[in-house]
Amino acid sequence: MLNAEEKAYRFIISSILSRQYEPGDFLLELDLSEKLDMSRTPVSRALTRLVSEGFLNKMPKKGCYIPVPKPADAEMIFTARMCAEAEAAGLAAKNASSDEMQKLALYLDEDKLAYARKDREGWANVNEAFHLGIAQIGHNPYLEKWVQNMFWRSNVYIFYFDGFYKDSDDVVVHETPEQHDAVMQAIFDRDEEEARTLMRNHIRTTYSKLLLR
Repeated sequence: MLNAEEKAYRFIISSILSRQYEPGDFLLELDLSEKLDMSRTPVSRALTRLVSEGFLNKMPKKGCYIPVPKPADAEMIFTARMCAEAEAAGLAAKNASSDEMQKLALYLDEDKLAYARKDREGWANVNEAFHLGIAQIGHNPYLEKWVQNMFWRSNVYIFYFDGFYKDSDDVVVHETPEQHDAVMQAIFDRDEEEARTLMRNHIRTTYSKLLLR
């Protein structure tokens, strides 16, 4: 069972995914606590957590808000992700146990299913689990933390620019499930360099589809 802070955290993410909030909007503790029928303390903690993760920004005396996407910031964050996550994939191929690999591979079927059903929240969750899972099984806690923060920050761009997350009947073709499969296979094969290359190309593809169209 989720505690109040985790419930508030997931509610905020879900509200952003469903586009109840837009870039530049402030997320007010009082408003959120009323919607969730809980005290402001767990809401405040959830917002603080999202700020620390880089998903939200905070303005003194005004509160937390969704950052306005900027092309220069997007280029920096996705470039940083390419570097960090490529290395994380290489370390996963080198250091992960067979059990850890098998557990991570379970997300691949969920990935395809959520994409096929156009389950926005489900796909966001499984993408997070897969990318952060790779960083975790590389067994470098410093790199894992960097990957986490950059991944969450990049979601600001993904949620608002990726056609998959928009209310539209347009068909959105993604290479993500197939690219995830390829990265996972390289990790299984203990091919560190291939894992790095495939992960770097995967993130570059995501960036190009979002902002270089």
